Amino acid sequence: MKKITWRLSRKQKKNINRTDRKLLIEGSAGSGKTIYAVHKVLKYGLEHKNARIGVFRDTLPALKATSWLELREALENYGIPFYENKNEGIIRLPTGSTILFKPLDDLKKIRSLNLDFVWVEQAEEISFAVFAELEKRIRGIVSKKSFGQFLLTVTPEGTDHWIYNYFHRQKRGTILHFHYTENPFLPEEYVKEYEELKEIDIELYYKYTLGKWGKLSNIVFENWDEQSPVSGVEKWTAGVDFGYNNPSCFLLIGWYDGEPYIVREVYKRRLTNPEFIDEIIAVLNDEGLTPGKLDKVYCDAAEPDRIQEFCQRGFDAVPGVKDVAARLETNRSVQIHISPGCVETKREIKNYKYQKDKDGNILDKPVDFKNHAMDAMGYDVYGVLGPLSKYKKQEIEEEDAYVY
Repeated sequence: MKKITWRLSRKQKKNINRTDRKLLIEGSAGSGKTIYAVHKVLKYGLEHKNARIGVFRDTLPALKATSWLELREALENYGIPFYENKNEGIIRLPTGSTILFKPLDDLKKIRSLNLDFVWVEQAEEISFAVFAELEKRIRGIVSKKSFGQFLLTVTPEGTDHWIYNYFHRQKRGTILHFHYTENPFLPEEYVKEYEELKEIDIELYYKYTLGKWGKLSNIVFENWDEQSPVSGVEKWTAGVDFGYNNPSCFLLIGWYDGEPYIVREVYKRRLTNPEFIDEIIAVLNDEGLTPGKLDKVYCDAAEPDRIQEFCQRGFDAVPGVKDVAARLETNRSVQIHISPGCVETKREIKNYKYQKDKDGNILDKPVDFKNHAMDAMGYDVYGVLGPLSKYKKQEIEEEDAYVY
């Protein structure tokens, strides 16, 4: 096979040949952590014959939307031939090396694996028990003859997280910190967004722009948990926040016993409205649903033309309430359940916080940053439960009409 010239930043090139057994890749958003990991996986697989590489994330939908997609795109961009079996979750390289894609929702499924190289994307989502089990899996033939490696890419969270304790306090591995300024391929609008955050909220600036570990204060929602969808959903609704340069977000929500279960998400930048709707319909089909089976879709009211396009495609789409305070009050009044696969929704809700004034007083208004899923959730939950929701009133009247 012809020699490949890897397209990497200066820092990525400097560290691409590291053989450290445990390598933590942390840093700011847009810093190139994932691209570095993708190249480490490909380089290992192409430089070793018959290597077994495991790529993991907490759920299969998240894995397909991130690491798996990134690796496939890199192979195609470099013109590297490969064989892919989506049902078995494998990609085979010309060297005979195999990349296995596995979710981490059941430890029993990984206990029989013998691997040479492991990569966990968004490793802050996994427990120490899962980490310890994966470390035992690096016992393949190639790793014994050459070297084995455990690569974790993370977006830093609070300093009480086990990863911070293990790598930073106990110093039980190598840490590489990437910064967005070291990524020459980062679009200019992303750079501007990260730099402006310093003037918006200093805690979010330290986390997102600088990639520092630390716990955020004044979080809006504490009333949520991570829970898989229940059977026997009583009705389906959805929330939509429109974007283009910012992500467009669709949340599919099932209601059971008066509580919302966020089951699936579409969260992507640079989608036209028809493309956005196509993605949504594909998700609905995957869940055995159609647009007509959704009770209502509550949308960003600022885009009436886009709402009309949803209606033309078979959705009962209506404008959501604009009042942020009213949405927050209603959303805080109910327990919210989020499926493990809704990674962007989980990331937003963990970091959705109230503003402070110049004197440090907490305001009732959230910081306007990375809140697309929160807006979509707010439109939907208020639409169903909000005391002033005209759609709730309509549902009550329809129910009363059948009382004799």
